Amino acid sequence: MKSRRGLSTVVGTVFSIIALTTTVAYISYSMNTLNQYNNTVLTQNQELGNTASERFQFENIGVTNNKLNITVENTGGVPINFTKIWIQNTSATNWMEGYTPTPPTDFVPVGGVLKNLGQNIPVSINPANSYSVKLVTSRGTSQGFTMNSPGSSPLNIQLMFLPDTVASGFKTKLIMIVTNNSTGTLTNVYPSPLSSPTYTGSGTTSCSADSVSPAEYSTLSPGSTAIFTWDVTVSGYGSDTCTYTITQPLQNGYLQTLQATATVTVVQLSDSNYAQNAGVISDTYTSFRWTQGGTWNTDWSFPHGTTTDFSLTISNNNQTGGGYKLWLSQNTQLYLFNTYFPPQGKLEATPYYLVSPMPANPSTPPTLSGYSDYSQGVPNQGGTTTLYFGAVSPGTSTQQATTNLYPGTYFGFVLIYGKFSTSSTGSGGMYAQAIPFMAVVAS
Repeated sequence: MKSRRGLSTVVGTVFSIIALTTTVAYISYSMNTLNQYNNTVLTQNQELGNTASERFQFENIGVTNNKLNITVENTGGVPINFTKIWIQNTSATNWMEGYTPTPPTDFVPVGGVLKNLGQNIPVSINPANSYSVKLVTSRGTSQGFTMNSPGSSPLNIQLMFLPDTVASGFKTKLIMIVTNNSTGTLTNVYPSPLSSPTYTGSGTTSCSADSVSPAEYSTLSPGSTAIFTWDVTVSGYGSDTCTYTITQPLQNGYLQTLQATATVTVVQLSDSNYAQNAGVISDTYTSFRWTQGGTWNTDWSFPHGTTTDFSLTISNNNQTGGGYKLWLSQNTQLYLFNTYFPPQGKLEATPYYLVSPMPANPSTPPTLSGYSDYSQGVPNQGGTTTLYFGAVSPGTSTQQATTNLYPGTYFGFVLIYGKFSTSSTGSGGMYAQAIPFMAVVAS
């Protein structure tokens, strides 16, 4: 009995040890499990917090070389990795593809900007189609946009001339204003070539449009406006019109008819509107020449005290048709003022009156031929002629002396006198104009 009681004590001790060990192991396991759970919860909360802090916005959506070109700014509080670009061709509903950017992750730090996203994926953008694009980050955050074709829906487009009345022979602007009133970004927005204009009136009207500026808008976001302009030269008689009609304003665009009309006005010269139309005669400063015999010189400085004659080209910008010319009077002259104010307090001009055309290689010293009144005409509508000056008085061949041209600087004017008529002997509208000439130096 005594030995059995001792065995029972040993067995009880062993079972106690086993129970205690099991309890300790269970408690340790439970604590480890709870710690792992806590770590998992903390990690999950951190990931949820990071995901909640992940924000980005599109700075630019473009198409370069028929490839997407997206600029993205990280506006959130954590770095971002873009791992997927999904593109759906909404013009073909069964077409959708996902692409992994190259390199596999495009990293954007907090506040950073990622450019050229989409340039390396194997998909080309067809400007005739519309697309839905979505970017996905490594945390699963996604954001997208749509790209519409100009032909997907009618846009708010206006066509107008500014100004819509223009003097014959002058330029006005044809303007096309395109507003993206759709919900998606438009890509490759550029106007269709202008068709031939139509005319009303005398039948002599003509319109000539220069190249459009700018040539293209690569993208046009919703609510934005694109402005295209053409410089158009319009010619004709008063009340003639020039009209552009466009049925497809944009390349690959929606069919919609636009129309703009410019009306021609003509510069008419009369006693009542000389001041209104002042400046119909202009000179070409680069054509200024002087000679002291032998050749014509192009610079603005000539030696003083030597017989000197001058030439200059003028343009007749009066747009009245019907064979009218400005027939020049012998009173037409070039006169020079010394910029130095003399002691006697009086500025005296040195006039050089119009003479007949001089040769390309004048004699030394030059010889002059007197100008016959109204013998030289400058055609209306942009005609030009070269004038020669050198006489001391109207209609004479006597050379103006240069004794008054002391060394110094001079400014000058051209005084144009004449009449607008169909012939040199006919009656017409008398006209006179002072043209600021240029500065010269007598050395």
